[in-house]
Amino acid sequence: MCMEDYEGQLDDTEHDVNFGGGAWRVKKGSMVVARGHKRGTLYMTTSYQDTIVVVENAKQTKLWHCRWGHMSEKGMKLMIENGALPDLKTVDHQMCESCILGKQKQASFSNGGREPKSEKLELVHNDGWGPSPVASLGGS
Repeated sequence: MCMEDYEGQLDDTEHDVNFGGGAWRVKKGSMVVARGHKRGTLYMTTSYQDTIVVVENAKQTKLWHCRWGHMSEKGMKLMIENGALPDLKTVDHQMCESCILGKQKQASFSNGGREPKSEKLELVHNDGWGPSPVASLGGS
């Protein structure tokens, strides 16, 4: 699943988010990345246009990355060059948790000192599962 958790990403990238005194701001180190003020019960954004474009481009990159089956950054750049992604001008590819989890390797099981089998079907592995707690489309 390709889900985005912006609050967690801000924290993971060491951004500091402050609310108070009728205003809010996001800082990275000493640089203010975004800020705004409170109007009623809502916090409004006061941001420069180029900042919004950068954020929007990152969102579009993430969206197309997910739509194309978690395509690599190199593949996405190639598609932009060929005009296959008209909404995207540049690739601003961020870390994708699904891609990282998919590339992790599992340790293989030991054979427990057993000799390899010489005949077909001498040793059969089965991965049984069920019954399913969710009914199928047919109702069974």
